[in-house]
Amino acid sequence: MRPSRRLLRVLLAWTALGFVLFALRIVDAQSTASADMLNNTGGLADAHSLWWLCSAFLAMAMLWDFLRHRRFWKLSVVRELPHSLALGVSAQVRLEVRNGYNFPVRLDVTEMYPDNIQARDLPVSLELGPVSSRTINYPVLPIRRGEAHFGLTCLRVTTRWGLWQKQSCVGETETVKVYPNFAPIANSASIGLEHQIAQLGVHLQQRRGEGSDFHQLREFREGDSLRQIDWKATARSRKPISREYQDERDQDIVFLLDCGRRLRAKDDHISHFDHALNALLLTSYVALRQGDAVGLMSFAGEQRWLSPLKGPARINTILNQLYDLHSSTDTSDYLQAAEQFLARSRKRALVILITNAREEDVEDLAAASQLLAKKHIVMVANLRDVYLDEMLERRVSNFNSALSYCGIVDHTRRRRRVLAKLQSMGTIMTDSLPQHLHIDLVNEYFKLKRSGRL
Repeated sequence: MRPSRRLLRVLLAWTALGFVLFALRIVDAQSTASADMLNNTGGLADAHSLWWLCSAFLAMAMLWDFLRHRRFWKLSVVRELPHSLALGVSAQVRLEVRNGYNFPVRLDVTEMYPDNIQARDLPVSLELGPVSSRTINYPVLPIRRGEAHFGLTCLRVTTRWGLWQKQSCVGETETVKVYPNFAPIANSASIGLEHQIAQLGVHLQQRRGEGSDFHQLREFREGDSLRQIDWKATARSRKPISREYQDERDQDIVFLLDCGRRLRAKDDHISHFDHALNALLLTSYVALRQGDAVGLMSFAGEQRWLSPLKGPARINTILNQLYDLHSSTDTSDYLQAAEQFLARSRKRALVILITNAREEDVEDLAAASQLLAKKHIVMVANLRDVYLDEMLERRVSNFNSALSYCGIVDHTRRRRRVLAKLQSMGTIMTDSLPQHLHIDLVNEYFKLKRSGRL
């Protein structure tokens, strides 16, 4: 319990009035004025006595207001959180504040929200009528993945006479998971896969009934090749029948996710690591919908392993495996990661290594790629810093900007040499801006599927 601003203002004004009366009495007592002045002195004495009497009444009012509202146990709060939150996506938290007393209550409401959440419009001031409730909604913005622990709800209640404020914490602690932003997939779950991919900007090569796995027999259509015709079925039905094939299914796709210090960089409010996670999840979803199995292994930080799983519903398993995984300050050891993966995986797979490699990493990355390529198809998805492209587009206006431009050009050339060396060894390479990584990964995945290399 603490004094309210109203009480502090009253006490300040009342104390100032007391000092004024006391000062006037001292001045009058030292005066050698006439009888009229003496009468005025007596009036000041009466005013001073009245001040003390009113002070006693004020003290009793303060004590009574304090004692009768030491507890507000009939105030309660029920919090309603979303089932889960997505990184960088605003959501609403609902609070229902209930007053069980037969008199109105004025209070301020705020929350003990977690560090990985930004909350706005708090605290909220409101007045509840007798035996009533009120609903509050405030927006939250997740800024970091993982578990978000919401503490108790804090109430600062003003007593009926407005002289004191009682602070108490009510409700329950709750936890909600903050996942990577998977909204583009969740929002289009009911749309066909081909249409979803087209919306993302992925370009698929149109083919009619071609692939490596037999799918079905159907009537011959214009554009079908002669080698697709099933002559036995054609003879039986007395009309042209074509075989339709589909891309081979039941392949393993395994992601090697670099959690090292290079992926901690940020070009916007989302880090390169979070962009890599989003791309991994989208490509996993597409591969699962295509009938392939998806697994993953993280390295250069917290190590996690998930054996390849099949079925579109397995995307939830992958989400729960990754939602609280974060980048570290460790240096990436590609060769060690390749050795650990080979010790765990026996079946041939498409291995997609997501990283941000520099010139000094080329030897280690090349050795890891060669080791993996003995048994698997290897793809290195390399992230490119946005500022490199921005610096190359800036106008050179002075000597310092010219030096910066030359440095960026030299860095870009050396980076291209790294990519060219890996490509010459047979490694599939993508060099993507973080915001475009998901499109490039899905494009390369479909190219491999339709080339028959998987």
